[in-house]
Amino acid sequence: MKNRRYVYYLVFLIVTGLALRLFYAFRGNHAALIFDQLEYSKLAIQYLEKGIFAYRDTSPNSLVTPGYPWFLIIVYRLFGYQPLDHALLAVRIIQSFVSVGAIGLIYLIGKHLFNRPAGIIAATLMTFYPTYIWTTSLLTTETLFLSFFLALIYSQIKIIQNNRLSNHLWMGMLLAITVLIRPNVLPLAIIPYLFLWIENRKLYLPAIGLSFSAFVLVMLPWWIRNIVTFHEFILLANGGSGNPLLGGTDPYFRQTIDWSQIKEEDQFNEGIRRIKQGFSEDPWLWFRWFTIGKFMVLFKTPYFYTLPVLIANVLVKLHLIFTWVAWLSLISCRNRSLRFLTISLVTLLVIHLLFVPDVRYSFGMYPFLMLGFGYAVSAALQIFSLIPLQPYSSNKNQSL
Repeated sequence: MKNRRYVYYLVFLIVTGLALRLFYAFRGNHAALIFDQLEYSKLAIQYLEKGIFAYRDTSPNSLVTPGYPWFLIIVYRLFGYQPLDHALLAVRIIQSFVSVGAIGLIYLIGKHLFNRPAGIIAATLMTFYPTYIWTTSLLTTETLFLSFFLALIYSQIKIIQNNRLSNHLWMGMLLAITVLIRPNVLPLAIIPYLFLWIENRKLYLPAIGLSFSAFVLVMLPWWIRNIVTFHEFILLANGGSGNPLLGGTDPYFRQTIDWSQIKEEDQFNEGIRRIKQGFSEDPWLWFRWFTIGKFMVLFKTPYFYTLPVLIANVLVKLHLIFTWVAWLSLISCRNRSLRFLTISLVTLLVIHLLFVPDVRYSFGMYPFLMLGFGYAVSAALQIFSLIPLQPYSSNKNQSL
């Protein structure tokens, strides 16, 4: 009966989360498409009309991976795009349903890493956190990425816990799908195998081979397209990282980059040059910027732009409490489950610290903080005997 109670809580959270997201999809004040949203929409329409897959261009390119563009292409094909408002509503409704999948997945992750209360707390945060409601109505990668990303993390946990061949197969496929939506998660592929090696001093090469084969199979159409179109092998995307890398070489946003003097194709090399020069001339400034400076930009405020000022100010204060409690919980590394989350989070963070810091890029890192917060709160509740004592490390089914 106690376990069934958590199922009822989860169903309530999923239904409530869907209602909130659909309400915002239908009744929210949606701004006109600009920047990435506009470019993704133009890409989908151009592909449907002319068969050209190109981001911010009319000639084929591989500036972005095809995961989210193909999602839009399919929706526009099914529902039409004239008038565009009807297609945008369809996208927002579908994304609302996709989004609540993440609520169920973060509960499962919390349950398998720690216990049911920790999973419920993390799922509650994901249900009501304004960022995850608002972004379901944006034509950006966030919502689609989040659900597949959490499915990927769950598959990695199953590898560490059960190490069945089917777990490796699923991880390879989910890794490829997630990478095709947002490429920055590729380095996380090694983490479950690192944990297996530490525990058993064994590489499990057949399982790794199966996972790699599944990854290749899903990636193959994208690779073949690029080879046929550009006569070169392009692993993920080509040319899109120069702008954010160069943008990240302006310490504390002092406007030290003369963008008018830099060609788009030279932005990556110019970014590398500025990093080398900066660390050579003022290493302390650049070290601070590439560590604590960018860290504070990424986590000091939530990714949300349409709340009234008074509510936004309250949300920022609550956000800071949640963030610091979560970080302290994770970096305590008290058990293997926390170490798994911390290593995964820090890997993502290090990648993002190379580029321009934007609160949008912390979107995929907040689930780790929610899980860390869920662990901290559930542990506190156990200490004060408000919930039954549930072990975090002795029970195989509840911990790594």
